[in-house]
Amino acid sequence: MSHLFYRNVHARDNLELFLVSAVSSLLLLRFLLYLTGYPQVGGGSLHIAHMLYGGLLMLAAIVLVITFLGARVQRLAALLGGLGFGIFIDELGKFITKDNNYFFRPTVGIIYALFIVLYLIFNSLSRVNRLTPREYELNALNQFEEAVLKDLDSAEKRQIRRLLKASDQKSPVTQELQKLLDRIDTVPTGAPNRMQRLLSALDRGYVRFWNNRASRRAIGALFIAQAVIFLVSVIFTVFQNFSNISELLHSTDSYAKTLIIGQLASSAFAAGFTIAGALRLLSSRMEAFNLFRRAVLINILLTEFFIFSRIQFGAVPGFVFSLVLLAGLHYALLEERRSPHRA
Repeated sequence: MSHLFYRNVHARDNLELFLVSAVSSLLLLRFLLYLTGYPQVGGGSLHIAHMLYGGLLMLAAIVLVITFLGARVQRLAALLGGLGFGIFIDELGKFITKDNNYFFRPTVGIIYALFIVLYLIFNSLSRVNRLTPREYELNALNQFEEAVLKDLDSAEKRQIRRLLKASDQKSPVTQELQKLLDRIDTVPTGAPNRMQRLLSALDRGYVRFWNNRASRRAIGALFIAQAVIFLVSVIFTVFQNFSNISELLHSTDSYAKTLIIGQLASSAFAAGFTIAGALRLLSSRMEAFNLFRRAVLINILLTEFFIFSRIQFGAVPGFVFSLVLLAGLHYALLEERRSPHRA
């Protein structure tokens, strides 16, 4: 296996983008269908199932990755493939029931069980701490594309140097790549455009924020507050629908009971990662942000599903907030990797 396939150091980000895009398209599609009254597309005796649009997006992703080179194409393919997969898998109920029942109640649970399995598989495949020296070497070589495009900045150069440092130092390829990297100049900093000025302002704001002694407490409090809100909402739901825990466990409505118990378990699981992340903020922002990222992913992939299954469109604000938090964590992790003191 290791001699046939070599892992990408950016696999985790791409696979995570795929999963989040898939969950987002699934939930937002169901939300839009609910608002529009589940319209029939095609008219007359025809009905164009939306799974076909999902298949078209997945086809576009496949065509991109086998036609074009570069990390940007991989990210775009992960986005399109995820959106397509979410739209495609949404119609699973039609294909596991005799009467093609889109509203078959257990379907959503099956879909999310699939997402959990995919997350575990993706997490195993993308563990960068298990890469071999040859894989680091191949990833370093692949990232020289920025130099070919004359778009290699100082942060990307440091990233290549780190990859080469983890490669086999006796390999002549590694040795030559190190010499080549030393001779390559990074892109000159000319007059920045509007986007570059915005990013520079964000970078300066990020540095100033963490120079404040109270920043760690503020971030820790933010994520702990999010975890508490999720847990409190579940507890409120339990006592709103059942007089006590015993009544919940002995409820005859097994579907509703499963949703509430699932929401409670996933919220508690995410809260565990959140508390661990808040404690790690005192020693390592990178490790803390990774723990926060796992907590937010659990909420997106699991908790929001259980909420959506119970209250439909009422779950959308919380889902959007989780997506914003995830985007912020990705930005923070990128800043930590770009930081010169980590070279």
